[in-house]
Amino acid sequence: MSASVVPADAYTTGLLSKDLPTELERLQLLEKTYDPGTVRALGRLPMRPDWRCLELGAGAGSIAYWLAERVPDGSVLALDIDPRFIDGDRAPHLEVRGSDLTTDDFPAGSFDLIHARAVFMHLPRREEIVERVMRWLAPGGWLVLEDVHFLPAADSAYPAWREVHGAYLTALAGQGIDLSWARRIPARLEAAGCDSVGVSVTPGGLGVDEVQDRLLATRLVQSGPRLVDAGLVTAEQVESAQALVASGPAPDVSTFVYSAWGRKPPRSGH
Repeated sequence: MSASVVPADAYTTGLLSKDLPTELERLQLLEKTYDPGTVRALGRLPMRPDWRCLELGAGAGSIAYWLAERVPDGSVLALDIDPRFIDGDRAPHLEVRGSDLTTDDFPAGSFDLIHARAVFMHLPRREEIVERVMRWLAPGGWLVLEDVHFLPAADSAYPAWREVHGAYLTALAGQGIDLSWARRIPARLEAAGCDSVGVSVTPGGLGVDEVQDRLLATRLVQSGPRLVDAGLVTAEQVESAQALVASGPAPDVSTFVYSAWGRKPPRSGH
């Protein structure tokens, strides 16, 4: 479901635009949902206080802030195509920068840790960008990539969710998002030259927990009218999905967040 080119306005006027009034809330709910898994993955690494860290697609900033606390003698560069929600004053060694990962570049060996969550699934030519990002790592540095793998909406036990969630996935794929890329990340890290590759998986979806239901309710408010305008669902179908989320149904797992990590091999003799 990947696309070679993402529409230029996909993240300025699309379903994930930061201009939408609920987008900050959505990003913060994503943080509450997935930060624990990210922290567990990063906590596996032999992090030192002088590491130079690069946070790609920093969103609302929570992981950039977490990293800044753990590298007081190092640095954190937080990049996002629209960094309006990130507070660069949270730490003196935290820098926030507007950036387009598809065109930006850094000198080889610039970072000891590079992390991205829910970023590469959005990128055209994502495999090539993994190769480029690997060059930015110092020998012995770590690359941690996390993305969402979406299960088929048609498999949901709830008809109201099959309809609206399926429409949402159709819209995401139309923005060039690869809905199954996450599963391939560990193999891609190995192919890019990483050793010590590992992975952990966090389930998500309807009824999984209260925070995720709040996230899905916010997503319906944000995306529902656009899905209706696009002719993918009716307003009545969106209302039925909203009522289902509010009812607190039995869990219906629809996503897995893959957290994968790998090390750029150190120089021989080190």
